Amino acid sequence: MFAEILLNKLNPWMIVFLRVSLASIVLISFCIYKNINLKLKLNDYFNISVMSLLNNVIPFLLIVYGQKTTTGGLASIINSSTAFFSIILASILISNEKLYFSRIAGVVIGILGVIITIGYDNIFEINKEGIGSYYILLATISYSFAGIWAKTKMQNLPSLLSATGMTSISTILLSPIIIIYHSEQFYLIDSIVFINAMLYALLCSVFAYLIYFKILETTGVGNLSMCTIIVPPSSIILNFIVLGEYILLKEMLGIIVISVGLIILDGRIFNYLKLKV
Repeated sequence: MFAEILLNKLNPWMIVFLRVSLASIVLISFCIYKNINLKLKLNDYFNISVMSLLNNVIPFLLIVYGQKTTTGGLASIINSSTAFFSIILASILISNEKLYFSRIAGVVIGILGVIITIGYDNIFEINKEGIGSYYILLATISYSFAGIWAKTKMQNLPSLLSATGMTSISTILLSPIIIIYHSEQFYLIDSIVFINAMLYALLCSVFAYLIYFKILETTGVGNLSMCTIIVPPSSIILNFIVLGEYILLKEMLGIIVISVGLIILDGRIFNYLKLKV
């Protein structure tokens, strides 16, 4: 929702830059207030830099560019497929992330839901109007790799340091591009834009990442991405209330199918029903 609001005034590069830079300022300030040592090992800087690209710079830009030709509701539905790519990649790259029947069934059903959402007729036809959906789909793949990288390379780092390092390095990576190619965008930032950008940074980066890394300490990559099941309905409700956007029938059907896939993927429904799969 915030990305869609900000697109009325700013380009995707500036939107992403504001999100990560404002988030980094808040997180660094909090670390200083709590007297937390921000010094890291060289290897930690490398791991956080890779994570910054996979979980911030690349997917943020892809999603915001995608929202130039799609609604926030559609973007959230496609984004919810992160769990399916995470399960597939984790089963290949992480030894203790097994790909058993319920997960295979969940992935197949979930991908079917994505196809329904994008439209079967459009799935292999990439045009100017529909390319945004594919940008967002690529973003979910980047998120999936990010979850695996965090699980395998960053579990030794406290969640606060991981979040602070990731937003700060993302800011450093984006700064030269912003200064050289998009500096005129700063003149477009008024009080309304700044408030929306700050809320975007606080809610979607600061609080979200602290929870994200905390969950990674106690659960698998697949279960972490299960949170995407609540993203489409919440986004659609917000976009309807705030922006007056309506959802198409195929998008609603896509939500239902993807949700079923995510529930099956999670597997707890089978434990509740006392079924073995």
